[in-house]
Amino acid sequence: MYLNSVAVALLTILAQAICDPVDDALSVTPTATLAKGVIRGTTTSIAGDSTSLAVNKFLGIPFATPPVGSLRFTPPKPTSWAEPKDAKEFKSACIQVFSPLSDRNFTEAVFNTPTPNESEDCLYLNVFAPKKPWNLSKSLFPVLYWMYGGAMKFGNAGQPAYDGSNFAALEDVIVVSVNYRTNVFGFPMAPAISNITERNLGLLDQRAGLDWIQRNIEKFGGDKTRITVFGESAGAYSTDILLTSAWPNGSPFSSAIMESGSYAYLPIPNCNNTDYRAWQSLIDALGCTNASPTPFQCVKEKNASDVKTAQEFWNIAFGQACDNITYVSDPRLRRERGEFAQVPVIEGSNAQDGSYYAFRFGNNTELYFQTYFKTMTQEWRNKILEAYPLGTEGRVDNVTRLIQIHTDWNFHCPATFNADSSTKFVDTYRYLFNATFPNTRIRDPRWSEQYQGAWHTSEIPIVFSTYPREGFTDEERRLSDTMRHAWASFARDPKQPPLEG
Repeated sequence: MYLNSVAVALLTILAQAICDPVDDALSVTPTATLAKGVIRGTTTSIAGDSTSLAVNKFLGIPFATPPVGSLRFTPPKPTSWAEPKDAKEFKSACIQVFSPLSDRNFTEAVFNTPTPNESEDCLYLNVFAPKKPWNLSKSLFPVLYWMYGGAMKFGNAGQPAYDGSNFAALEDVIVVSVNYRTNVFGFPMAPAISNITERNLGLLDQRAGLDWIQRNIEKFGGDKTRITVFGESAGAYSTDILLTSAWPNGSPFSSAIMESGSYAYLPIPNCNNTDYRAWQSLIDALGCTNASPTPFQCVKEKNASDVKTAQEFWNIAFGQACDNITYVSDPRLRRERGEFAQVPVIEGSNAQDGSYYAFRFGNNTELYFQTYFKTMTQEWRNKILEAYPLGTEGRVDNVTRLIQIHTDWNFHCPATFNADSSTKFVDTYRYLFNATFPNTRIRDPRWSEQYQGAWHTSEIPIVFSTYPREGFTDEERRLSDTMRHAWASFARDPKQPPLEG
């Protein structure tokens, strides 16, 4: 096996400033006949280099029964419908939580614009497929399965930056994006749920989406033997969780791409599924502590907006349960022993992935270390600061220094460690994004452009080719073409390098 270092530039870009495909009312409504029912989509024209291409879009396809009412806090269950169903619009996001509340407006402005509708009825996925002839015998399209980021607290598959139209039409691939539950709705660490796996509902949603692809993607021209799972931040974390999970019958995907996130180098030596502090805080906040018949039933019956508000106001965070099925213990050791899905991997990070997290600390180095390194000794803090000197020969100022510290320890180093371990067993490719463009910077007085750089999530629109047309440059377009094509080439044949040279 080998490790390729593919250094490519990063497009720094606003998720909300995208290049929308031109929607034309093309004559024939695309349909797909699935085992659970018929769906009707739309067709969109895409401006190619020399001709007009087209993509069939099926938006808001239900892959599970709505987890509402008595189904709150339960695993995804199959669904079906009798009459043909229109799949022409994105569905609501799952309930989102932005905490701490003091950062909500800024976080939404950077990562969640335009703000979507929210609902517990959210288990839908989207399919973008080339409008081209295909047959089951020899010309099926490779599939890329997208999982969004959002710290396992927020996010949704309908964000404009994730529109797979350009990707599908220009590369002859199928893009599938999935909604999954987050925060307590996705990860209810509650003692009343005795089946540990059922505390990882968000991960089960992601797996249900994969299962849906296996059962249905051929109806859209997709090849179920060539599925690439990919995601960014929490989506990359989710991808790595899938990689390190147990698959007794073989993994349901053929390759994986992790953008600015991983799981296998987190300090999780063993399973601890009895930490119910978050759940206790939630039932206290909702007035369910002494409820009858049970606090759990009380929370199940609360209005979703009240559950959302309590998490945000009291900054209550829910994590994953370690069941060694959907979420394993000691992922680092497992990867070093080769106990992970044996599929080729692309993994990388952005040059200033940590800028969003670190710039707000300004010159308050002590607060930064108290926030992220509470148990670190002063000796080790000093060693870290010595490795990132200030002044003209080192980092320009303290803000830049903190940004680079955060980028290295939280993004660059885990990606490097993962790649070094993986390459012993599977073909692994490492990349770095590092480029910015004037038309894609964040225009927000709370975040100086001086401290943005190639920030967290800024590579997404370049991969999907959803960058803004207004004010774009040839360099920007070429970069997008290169990255999109590299990801698509990897999906087509993971055994070949995604880029030549």
